[in-house]
Amino acid sequence: MYPTLAAGLLAVLPLAQSFYIAPFEDALFAADKHESHSHDVSRSLTSASSDVGLESRAVQSGGDCGPSAGNAVCASGLCCSSDGVCGTGTPFCGAPDCQLSFGPACDGNQTPPGKDTSAVPRPLFGSVPYGVDISHCTVKGKVALTFDDGPYIYTTDLLNVLKSNNVKATFFVVGANGGKGQIQDPATGYPAIIKRMYAEGHQIGSHTWSHQDLSAVTAQQRHDQIVKNEMALVDILGFFPTYLRPPYTKWNDDALNDLKALGYHVTNYDIDTRDWQGDYTYAQNVYTNILSQHSPASSSWISIEHDIKDKTVHGFVQYMIDQARQLGYQLVTVGECLGDPQANWYRDPTTGQPYDPSRMAAAAAAATTVAGTAPPPPPPPSSSSSSSPSSIVSVITSSPSSPGTSSPAQATKALNPGSSTTTQASSGSGSGPSSKTSSSAQGSSSSPSPTPVANPNFGAGTGNTTTTSSVSVASAITTSATATQTKAQSGAVRSGDSAFGVLLAIFVLLVVF
Repeated sequence: MYPTLAAGLLAVLPLAQSFYIAPFEDALFAADKHESHSHDVSRSLTSASSDVGLESRAVQSGGDCGPSAGNAVCASGLCCSSDGVCGTGTPFCGAPDCQLSFGPACDGNQTPPGKDTSAVPRPLFGSVPYGVDISHCTVKGKVALTFDDGPYIYTTDLLNVLKSNNVKATFFVVGANGGKGQIQDPATGYPAIIKRMYAEGHQIGSHTWSHQDLSAVTAQQRHDQIVKNEMALVDILGFFPTYLRPPYTKWNDDALNDLKALGYHVTNYDIDTRDWQGDYTYAQNVYTNILSQHSPASSSWISIEHDIKDKTVHGFVQYMIDQARQLGYQLVTVGECLGDPQANWYRDPTTGQPYDPSRMAAAAAAATTVAGTAPPPPPPPSSSSSSSPSSIVSVITSSPSSPGTSSPAQATKALNPGSSTTTQASSGSGSGPSSKTSSSAQGSSSSPSPTPVANPNFGAGTGNTTTTSSVSVASAITTSATATQTKAQSGAVRSGDSAFGVLLAIFVLLVVF
């Protein structure tokens, strides 16, 4: 009987913790609530755990944090990793993995310098709807290539490819993900890259500050994710976008309502190549099959890719451009494929109105000085490149055994040398310091080059996975569940004894308490 009672007590103790012990702990630690965090935040922005009603124990480095540790919060200056451990550095603090509500120093909890844009008026101008899912173009015969999660070390190469092909694309940028640094920090090299995007006629949209799931964070955290990225972009460009893509293609009604109130077109896609998984045979097949099975006269498309992926930039993009053109599509920005005038793509941070084109021209002229490029239209050859457009394409799209080509067949070979799949890992693997970057893609000599991050997790993913990845995820979940069960039980217990023991333990606890 006693072993059975012991097993039952082990099973019921967590319930006792929740219903009987936790309230006493809450009272005990009430005087030790977390004080204001060290990083500066403006009045309309909040810091970690300020609006979630969680207890703060100021857990020190190496201690447990987060939901698995009774909602314990790390001490000021520390981050709560995805595994629920307090610490510092990218493995603990990098977004989107760091748990915002339990790690005051998470990258996602930091605020960029500049004026809080929360109070900027948000009139809804133009004919494109706000606060609803937009997944399709309205202008026929167009393909809008869109790139998420950057900028990163490959983005300059991507701009070179687009420039050499006279293609305009849309970049949904993230302010501080993967441990890459904040995009407005000149030391990272990203401000010059973003200015070049704009100067060369590409559209810039928001992908939030640190790539958090907008359906899973609190209302205040969601607000901060949107406004902080605005602040960073205003610091770089002098205006912020009216287009936003929710990370992971996830949102709920609250998120849509908030995005409408903040004046955003919620921009998704109808072609998901899943390039972030690294299977470029699959990516090519999906892209080509969709385009070839429809006519440009009656269809148009928004395709999602990621400029944080080496082989996406160095091969797949050229393949997509070639295929779209061969099939009769015109490559444009999202705003163009929705019939939205360029002035509506951005908002004045003072008036909230469409950003004045004359001021946009002045910003483009300033970008020319910083990024070494000329404003549209049409852009002349970039002074940041030491090679001709044809040589840039040769460097970027060729495999070592097939130099100097940019046809779809050659692009396929460059993506998949010797096999049907590439060695590029899926989300979270990164390419590390050994990643290739063409000599012509280092940007202006006056601006630093972005630094590779070892094994970064940028949060790339769309919520869609191929069968292989789905099996892997399912296997990982099963393994995790088994490990948790083993840890809780500390050994096997027969189901009959366990059930009886649980009932007996509940009775004992009720008598005791």
